[in-house]
Amino acid sequence: MLSDDYEQEQEELREKLLRLNEEINEQEEQTENIDRFISKVRKYLDLDELTPAVLNDMVKAVYVHAPDKSKGHREQQIDISYDLVGILPASLLNNLKSGETA
Repeated sequence: MLSDDYEQEQEELREKLLRLNEEINEQEEQTENIDRFISKVRKYLDLDELTPAVLNDMVKAVYVHAPDKSKGHREQQIDISYDLVGILPASLLNNLKSGETA
């Protein structure tokens, strides 16, 4: 009885350890991607013109959603997926634009 409980607990702990190790690996990969993205952004800080080369280097995809006319005027959502980091939330981009930091 006690040995069964012990073995079950050990198995649960092994599974938890595997999940936590996977999470750590994902977080480390995400951190590396963010660091690489920041390095890319630094290359273009003094950009005077948006060129196709810059766009190809920084943007992975652009998603244009169907227009919404429910409020009496046309609104259309556009999401930009950046290379290495994906789609950044609009609130983060607005804070960066206004000079605020997290």
